[in-house]
Amino acid sequence: MLFWLRAAVTALLLLAFWGPSLPVQPVRTVVLLDQSPSARAAVWEVAPQLDLPGAQYVAFASGAVQVASPTARRLDLGEGTLLKEALRKAQALNPDRIVLVSDGLFQDRAEPVGIPIYGLYLPPSPHISLSLLAPALPAKGETIEVRAVLDFTGARAPASPDRGSSVGARAPASPDRGSSPERIRARLTINGPAGRLERDLELEPGRSSVGYRFQLDEPSVVTAQVESSLGSEQARLELSPSDSTRVWVLGDAALARYLKAQGFAVEERQEITLPIRAEVVALGVGARDLSAAELDALQSFLNQGGSLLWTATPRGLFFGGWERTSLADSLPVEPLEEPGGVGIVLVLDVSGSMLEADKLGLAVVGSLELIRSARPQDYIGVVIFSDRPRWLFRPRPMTEQGRKEAESLLLSTSAGGGTMIRRAYLEALEALEPVPTASKQVIALTDGLAADVTPDLFDAARDASPKIKTSTVAIGADADRQFLRELAQAGGGSFWDVPSPQDLPRFFLEEAQRAFKREALEGSFPVSVRPHPVTRDTSPPALRVILPARTKPWAQTLLSSGEGTVLAVGESGRGRVAALTTDLSRSWRDWRGASALLAELVRWLSQTPARPRVQAIREDDFVKVLLEGQFERPSLRAAGLEQSFAPTGPLRFEARLPKEAMGQAVVFENEQPRLRLLLPSLPEWRLEDGRANLGQLAEASGGQLLASTDELRRLEGRKALSLQLPLVALALLLFLLERYLEHRRFTTIVGA
Repeated sequence: MLFWLRAAVTALLLLAFWGPSLPVQPVRTVVLLDQSPSARAAVWEVAPQLDLPGAQYVAFASGAVQVASPTARRLDLGEGTLLKEALRKAQALNPDRIVLVSDGLFQDRAEPVGIPIYGLYLPPSPHISLSLLAPALPAKGETIEVRAVLDFTGARAPASPDRGSSVGARAPASPDRGSSPERIRARLTINGPAGRLERDLELEPGRSSVGYRFQLDEPSVVTAQVESSLGSEQARLELSPSDSTRVWVLGDAALARYLKAQGFAVEERQEITLPIRAEVVALGVGARDLSAAELDALQSFLNQGGSLLWTATPRGLFFGGWERTSLADSLPVEPLEEPGGVGIVLVLDVSGSMLEADKLGLAVVGSLELIRSARPQDYIGVVIFSDRPRWLFRPRPMTEQGRKEAESLLLSTSAGGGTMIRRAYLEALEALEPVPTASKQVIALTDGLAADVTPDLFDAARDASPKIKTSTVAIGADADRQFLRELAQAGGGSFWDVPSPQDLPRFFLEEAQRAFKREALEGSFPVSVRPHPVTRDTSPPALRVILPARTKPWAQTLLSSGEGTVLAVGESGRGRVAALTTDLSRSWRDWRGASALLAELVRWLSQTPARPRVQAIREDDFVKVLLEGQFERPSLRAAGLEQSFAPTGPLRFEARLPKEAMGQAVVFENEQPRLRLLLPSLPEWRLEDGRANLGQLAEASGGQLLASTDELRRLEGRKALSLQLPLVALALLLFLLERYLEHRRFTTIVGA
């Protein structure tokens, strides 16, 4: 007995080592159904033949979703063919194999997922793809040819009566297969700068093109349409000369008219948006007309090689407070100060009602504008009042140190209490008496009804005037306008009604311009010209209006009038800057040379070596990226790859990416991102061997390319169940039994 047990254990172990199995487990199959526009018709046609026992189904195009059966039709998955997402969806279902039914025209590169893939090729539906191709970075004035490229995939042959026949027999005839090509009639229409071009074509499977020539003098648009029995396709192409200047103009309609007359691509805008698609941004607006984000965008634009032009409209340059912004160091001019100083005491209401609608906060912001606009020879003081008066600081010169201290004290102001203005106003008059300036002014600001109005207030205002003028400001709807108006009238000043607290900062900015003589001068101002490429062959007439300004030491004066600067230019960051201190809506209106002078100025501004430009062009086998600008060692990162640009000419570079590269690419220099661009995607229909794509993917995964749906059905439906573990377990059980019997026999012998 023991002998036979030992023999059985040995036999079972030998059998387990041999590794027998039984085909009892069903194979888990996931079928991927390509329902992209190029393949859906063919997939729907063979769908009934794809009903496999126990299989699961995933429909995919740009997206992927599990469906109940192979005959499900989904038109909501996008217009592309992205295989990666479909394979991830299939892998999540834990299959033993994946059957991929597709035309093989994928728009991404899919890697094997560790599961055998069996490809079933279906030829794409007939289609005519239309695209417009232009030369890269064409120059202004160059005669160029835009080609309308037509890719005809051919017509699918009718389905064979035998459902089990090879699916590959349905492939479209094409010249490289040696069969007679299908033909189709089509009508191509192209519209552009050279007018309308119409052609009747007879297309064969493959690629053909039609040229459209014109001279590129300005940004242009070319459109094309092809019509056939397969439907209609359209394409659009926007072209700009590589040296054509695009200008954004904010707040200066006169400048925009001059530049449009010179053929520039001018866009009049109300705001700054990203990205800034221009080489020059002209600013006739004030700094307060733009948000902090817009100012940051302009600074970044300048640092990256863009150019800025300031003009002296009624809201531009110093009228707009640009000298007190983050761009102040880039402004090539500064105010030309008038001799003599100004003394101002601000009588500021800090009663409890000033907390409503953030009146006090806005008043403080406005007061800071007043302080920052002051010159070193100007004296400013602030006395606040509620139940009683308190000096924040008495009149002091607005030197750099004085300005910093005044700003710090203003920012510490808080509100609370009643409205008692009398003592604060009288102390303001008294404090201004000894101030050594020719012009003196009290500005009283309140939002409520003063509880201590007495006749001596008006008497004091009359006695101080005209040496000290009194102006008043009413904030909001509850202010005592009658009292404030009468006080201003008695003091020989102005009454200002500011119904909305949000307007306080602008009011103070305008008051600063009035008080500190920041205003344009009117008259006749002869202009002197200094040699420069911008001013060659120009002789401007006298100006009617000029904003007193002088050129900063780092900039260059091109036009001047006496000691004042009319036009100054310079370089800032990687770009260029210019400032024009006259209002073009009032000066040079009858001078024919104004348009030419401004055109030369904008051309000079735009010709910065740092002005970068990048363009991506999709070729048959790769994506070509062209870069223009001042770069030392630029590199390109896209689709997980990084490669260096190769120089192809002065300030021109080129890089090539695989044809599957899509999405965003970034141009780097010294590890810093400089430019971003969107790569053109692969077209859904294209002249490519989809059967070969499927075959390569199947072979790399350990699967194979199937020739027909019959071959699909002949695939093994069950997978082997290994008997190795059960045999080892049985051998172990018999071994233990043998040891037990051996132990009993030994015990019996010893007992006997």
